Amino acid sequence: MVDMLDPSLSRVVVSGAHDYQYLEDLPSVKNNLVAMAEVLMDPNICGISENSCRTILQPETPGQVLDALYEAADECSDTLVFYFAGHGLTSPHNDELLLAIPTSHPSRPHSAVRFEDVRMAILSARKAPKKLVILDCCFSGRAMIGSMESSTDLAARSRIEGSYIITAAAETKTALAPPGERYTAFTGEFITLLRGGYAGGPAYLDMETIYTCLHDRLTEKSYPIPQQRNRNAGAKILLAKNGWVGGQRPEDSGQRLIDWYVDNAPGADPVQLRADATAEYIPYRRRISSALILGRLHPEFWSEACKVLIDLSADTHTPLESRAQVFGALARLGWHTELMKENLLALAKNATHGKISARVSACQQLDGLGDKEMAIEAYLGVVMDGSLELRLRAYTAKLMIQKYPEKKDAGLRVMWAAAASDSQLVQHRIDTIQDICSIDPDSVEKASILLRRIKSAASEGTQAEAQ
Repeated sequence: MVDMLDPSLSRVVVSGAHDYQYLEDLPSVKNNLVAMAEVLMDPNICGISENSCRTILQPETPGQVLDALYEAADECSDTLVFYFAGHGLTSPHNDELLLAIPTSHPSRPHSAVRFEDVRMAILSARKAPKKLVILDCCFSGRAMIGSMESSTDLAARSRIEGSYIITAAAETKTALAPPGERYTAFTGEFITLLRGGYAGGPAYLDMETIYTCLHDRLTEKSYPIPQQRNRNAGAKILLAKNGWVGGQRPEDSGQRLIDWYVDNAPGADPVQLRADATAEYIPYRRRISSALILGRLHPEFWSEACKVLIDLSADTHTPLESRAQVFGALARLGWHTELMKENLLALAKNATHGKISARVSACQQLDGLGDKEMAIEAYLGVVMDGSLELRLRAYTAKLMIQKYPEKKDAGLRVMWAAAASDSQLVQHRIDTIQDICSIDPDSVEKASILLRRIKSAASEGTQAEAQ
């Protein structure tokens, strides 16, 4: 049984400030808080009940945040989650981390929430075996308009035993809340991950997997690199269901949604589509889909739509996963279709960049283009890549089998290898065994034997660790 957080026994406190009296305003933080609470309460993601999640926007006093946290700690007997977004300060007296509320003053430490007090409140949750802290904050002396900074030792200042802490931290002055963006960079990627899932990831996302994905995505965009601190296996906290499981993220349900829009929205405003396609501050997915729809619905703008996509494909800042979507869009618009397919195949088979989400996206773009032979070659390029983690190869194998059952034997060989490998995490091995049984019911007996062996070894390991 998956040790996911129990929604009825867990508690969440989401807090932060966007409008300040003595500090620069951070408009996107308001969106952060609303969206973070939504994904944590979404039954298809984390499933926390509305009564168990408290959101404190624009707290009036430090005590308001701490009281809510102590109340949550008293009630919690599973997973306690604390999320903060806004300005972070350092005390002028002892360099202590402070979380700013609307009336906080940089030179008056008592006007902000001391993280030491937050830490003590979280530690008071003696019945909660799992504690998760998510900090998206900055130090005011280095914050810029539309930006948020933090120091590289932020996680080190935030130790809580038996927990997992993840922070948005900047070593240099890098904008984390760009003007026009809906969310800050760190929280925006966090929300996107929880809503959209992680290609090649397990059925449930633990904090270690979440951190790895965020690290890669933020690094790829040249944003500050997040930090993490793990205490007593806190990295194994299972926070959310993986929205990608099943081969497709809910948020961008593939080409089908775009095709539906094209077929059912003949009056789409080309002016708005052009504006969305060329706006650098909106998400790549929206820019790509807008350009595709513009070119499909309005032939007079075909050349302009293609140019937008070509420019995105050439831009080194475009994430690899988005580049796969660009190639697919250009192919659908008829711009050097065969060349775009070759680009997708090369991206899928390219082991050097190591971005499994981009490689799987390239495979799925080829699926959507209807090139079965090339799509199978792309999937096999991932599945047979010995440089990849076995669990990633196994997950891609499952996607391949679902789409192309004739490749079942090749895919199952890799899946069995992942399930039998002692180097894989127990939960990943169990997930793979479940996938095998769903694909090949004749394997249930063999899978049951392996499952019993895995659970027995895990139990023996736990007893030895306790001794």
